[in-house]
Amino acid sequence: MTIVYWQRKMELLMWVAYASLYLGRVNLAMALPVIQSDLGWTTAEVGLVGGVFFWVYALGQLINGHLGDRLPSKGIVLIGLVGTAAMNLLTGFISSFGWMVALWAMNGYFQSMGWGPIVKMTSNWVPQSQRGRVSAFLGTSTVGGFMFSWLLASRLLAKYPGRWQAVFWVPSALLAITAIIWAAMAKNRPEDVGFAPINPVQMDRSRADGERLQAAWVFLVQPGLLLLAVVSALQGMVKDGINLWAPTLLMQSQNLAVAEATSQALWIPPFGFLGVLAAGWLNQKTGGDDGRIIGVFYGMAAVVAVVGSYMINKQSYFLTVLTIALCSGLIYGINTLLMTSIPLQFQAIGKESTVAGFLDFAAYVGSGLAGVVTGTLLEYWSWARIMAMWGVICAIGAILISANPFAEVLTSVSVEEN
Repeated sequence: MTIVYWQRKMELLMWVAYASLYLGRVNLAMALPVIQSDLGWTTAEVGLVGGVFFWVYALGQLINGHLGDRLPSKGIVLIGLVGTAAMNLLTGFISSFGWMVALWAMNGYFQSMGWGPIVKMTSNWVPQSQRGRVSAFLGTSTVGGFMFSWLLASRLLAKYPGRWQAVFWVPSALLAITAIIWAAMAKNRPEDVGFAPINPVQMDRSRADGERLQAAWVFLVQPGLLLLAVVSALQGMVKDGINLWAPTLLMQSQNLAVAEATSQALWIPPFGFLGVLAAGWLNQKTGGDDGRIIGVFYGMAAVVAVVGSYMINKQSYFLTVLTIALCSGLIYGINTLLMTSIPLQFQAIGKESTVAGFLDFAAYVGSGLAGVVTGTLLEYWSWARIMAMWGVICAIGAILISANPFAEVLTSVSVEEN
């Protein structure tokens, strides 16, 4: 078997593993309207479940992003798959709001074991010259998992009306199967199957753990990386604001039944797929000018979201879904560059998992805010105003990435650990 065979095999395994994690994550959005109706929760309580998940996920990204550069990625991802399967299984057996918050908080931590270590494994297997291609390919795993999760959940709810428990039990079984495949077939690096390293990197192993943590902190608080973290947080607010609330938005603002709202929401994920592919293609065409692409996508998303806020009031569910889908697609393109393309450029200094974890941490701090703030504001605001708020957030993102004095040099700079 050739190195190319193993590269493609590992890319496919990583794609399937991360897409599977999404099965046990965005299924919550489809179940929420039914859970809210069945258990009588308020929108603020529903938002808190999503918010706590995102905050714990964010904290876990910091921890597991750093560990991903120090420990074998395969084991970390395996624990994440098994833990996510267990949390989804247990969720189907509870009706207590407190237990739901606790289980989804733990689910958030297990979910955080995925992306940083997978980015690290990617850098072990894929040459830097293929960064744009692999960023687009792995980026579609989030959309693929998202699409399949919502499709599966909508079909389950259509076949078993009111049985929201199935939306958690079926993904749990699929995650368990993925964990078995991953354990049997995944390899951390080419050396594990007799090939030479693809991207050799010299790492300083002489430091104590405390010194390494301090050096990692100094590295992360560079002004350019901090500003990118803010940009990441803003896209997290919009991306997961849509992911968490889209079915509820359509049901409440367009007066749709649960089954129809969940079916219409299925048009949103394919646009995310197109946004990821467009971002990867533009990355290749522009020679990796990630900052400019992110700025343009943010600006377009701001315009689309403001138009969408107008369409919601026109009671046109087709145009409402279209504008939400377009906004989501653009944000997913931004997400791909921030979470994959940019971190992979730090491979030469062995920081790709750390950077991926840090930016993902920032993104999900924003996502947590979106869950709680949106749930609270809906007690007073209309959905049109919520979508207009997403537009304002995107406009701020466009301004920040365009004004960033480090935008042209940050992702290519070689940083020495102090």
